[in-house]
Amino acid sequence: MPSMPSLRLPSALRGITSIISGSIAGQGLVILSYPFLTRLYDPAELGLLAVFTSVVGMVGVIAAGCLEPAIPIPPDDGDAADVAWAALAVVVGTTTVTAVVGLLAGGPLAALLGVPKLAQYWWLVAATVFVLGTYMVLSEWMIRDRTYGALGRRNFLQGVGQAATQLGLGLLGVRPLGLLLGVGVGRALAMGGLVSRGGLLRQRRPTLAGLRAAVRRFRRFPLLAAPSALINSAGLEMPLLLVSALYGDARAGLLGLTVRVFSGPTAIIGQAVSQVYTGETGAAIRSPSGDLGRLLRSAVRRLLLLGAGPALLLVVAGPWMFGLIFGPTWTEAGEYARFLAVAYLAQFAVTPVSSTLFLLERQGQELLWGCARLLLTAGGTAACGLLGAPVQTAVLVLAVGHLLSYALLYLLCLHAVDAADARRLPST
Repeated sequence: MPSMPSLRLPSALRGITSIISGSIAGQGLVILSYPFLTRLYDPAELGLLAVFTSVVGMVGVIAAGCLEPAIPIPPDDGDAADVAWAALAVVVGTTTVTAVVGLLAGGPLAALLGVPKLAQYWWLVAATVFVLGTYMVLSEWMIRDRTYGALGRRNFLQGVGQAATQLGLGLLGVRPLGLLLGVGVGRALAMGGLVSRGGLLRQRRPTLAGLRAAVRRFRRFPLLAAPSALINSAGLEMPLLLVSALYGDARAGLLGLTVRVFSGPTAIIGQAVSQVYTGETGAAIRSPSGDLGRLLRSAVRRLLLLGAGPALLLVVAGPWMFGLIFGPTWTEAGEYARFLAVAYLAQFAVTPVSSTLFLLERQGQELLWGCARLLLTAGGTAACGLLGAPVQTAVLVLAVGHLLSYALLYLLCLHAVDAADARRLPST
């Protein structure tokens, strides 16, 4: 009797499933904590968290000098380990610089951003930058190793650590420190990729010559990708910082809650797709028969279909939903969600495949796109604030700029993969 055929999911889909299983549990806890956080902390405290997260995010994205996206590329694990160790060395340097800036100018910077309390927590900014940088490097190593199950467990621990810290310290009255600590504690608990079977510590020990060779081979990443990543991050974070500076920390708290509501699905699904897409694309680049165009189009199409329903729901009933779930104080945040729903749907669908430009070493295009998005998002928000327009108008202008920028990013990625696939076609 013939045996039943084995039903196995494609490797990419198995990877997504493994990561999502941990992400749903961990980030689901974070999302479920929001209605409690909005009752433990007021909008000004959540505004401080929004500014803290934005500052840490902007510095953290270049904490490793943008060497970490190169980790999946080298065919040899030893060479990839050299890239990872070089990136960790840069993290230490970035953390030191962040701490010195806080000592010299933390007070004026906090006042400029509309949250003077941030000055007394600058030590935590530096510590969180170190955690974020290390987290990103080890994440890329795990992606290279395609240890998707470990990534899922890590995402679960991240959510548990963040939610437990913010809720627990909030209940104990440790405000607003509990909110800020949760950002770093969650990721510190989610460290992975060090001592596993293929972990970084099990690779050959780094040498100065190896580190120099790694930096020399991928010098385009720090030279072009670091400015690009900083500008890219500024395109996301600067509008919120401008709202805080021009409209006050309470309005920043309202907008910050809106952004976190949108970032929840991105963390659960988008991050999983991004990690697997990066791993599979890296493998496709190393294979002469890889089909990059199919990978990109399929990922974006499925994410658009997945996010369309929730986006429509927020457009129709955003204010009512926010008032019901988070309390009457937060109804205005639902108005912001209504304006931003379609723009964040575009971000949800395109961000997971944005690593395409890095992996195909088109850092110059990434830099130009980041400049365009910064102009479209931060420029519009700043103009509204300086002209005295209502905050709702500023958010609407931000939404339009956000949508246009992600449409442009998709077109750039699509052109890059089509060109790469065309070069693989055998000549006739």
